[in-house]
Amino acid sequence: MNNHTRAYLALAAICIIWGTTYTAIKYAVRDFPPFLLVGIRQTAAGLLLIGWSIAVGKWTWPGAVYVRRQALTGIFTITGGNGFITWGMQYVSSGLASIIGSLTPVVVVMINLFWQGTEKINARIVAGVLLGFGGLALVFHDGWADFAQSEYRWGIAGCFASCVTWSLGTVMAKRYNSHDVSPLVNAGFQILAGGLGGIVMSLLFDPTWKINHSTEGWISVVYLATIGSALAFTLYMFVLKHLSATVSSLYTYINPIIAILLGWLFLGELLNIWIAIGMAVTIVGVWLVNSGHRR
Repeated sequence: MNNHTRAYLALAAICIIWGTTYTAIKYAVRDFPPFLLVGIRQTAAGLLLIGWSIAVGKWTWPGAVYVRRQALTGIFTITGGNGFITWGMQYVSSGLASIIGSLTPVVVVMINLFWQGTEKINARIVAGVLLGFGGLALVFHDGWADFAQSEYRWGIAGCFASCVTWSLGTVMAKRYNSHDVSPLVNAGFQILAGGLGGIVMSLLFDPTWKINHSTEGWISVVYLATIGSALAFTLYMFVLKHLSATVSSLYTYINPIIAILLGWLFLGELLNIWIAIGMAVTIVGVWLVNSGHRR
């Protein structure tokens, strides 16, 4: 089996794992302040990965400049991408957060177009962007009145901020990750930096560091740190190493389906025909954007 095939298998695993993390985060934020949760989860995962890379002989020191770039990438993907959505999910459902997150490939393409400056926007990309946000409007069909609540508006804003920062971090990782450095090491640097950034954000924005200890909460944190972060992010670094940034973001097609179903089954979240149609329209829009980008 070649690395290209392994990368697609890793991407399939990411689709499932990160789909489940929305439910786990929703359980965890009941007991943990959001940015403190990010700090604990990601710092533990980063240390675990660095320790594992040493244990299996993958550890290398790629130089201070390289490490600084990895740290900056981690601040965008983990502190920003994971931090903002964790904060936002205090106020919005896990399914809605996942659908907003599904727009990541759209934002990745737009960042690539802006950053490279040589690619052009075509009709498919325009149609895809319109469909993507149109589908999101359908998801809001029964919930527009919720926008009267300031906490709900801030939750939506947090999810969109997560989408933008994660997308920027994805593009940076694709550009800055060296093929000579193990994905395990890259993931360790990025997650550790992002986790430490989460602790700083917690000091600045969490109103309290009080933790309501529960079995559900701690199981969620352990799952998020080991499977949702350490394992899945290492797989993601491997995917970015062998596939394009746009293809690497295709996990967002599957994540919302898993997140919405799990939210409905375990969290009692709403699932109706408008949400299903809106999600389908958004996914078609994301597909069009990727298709237009490839052309």
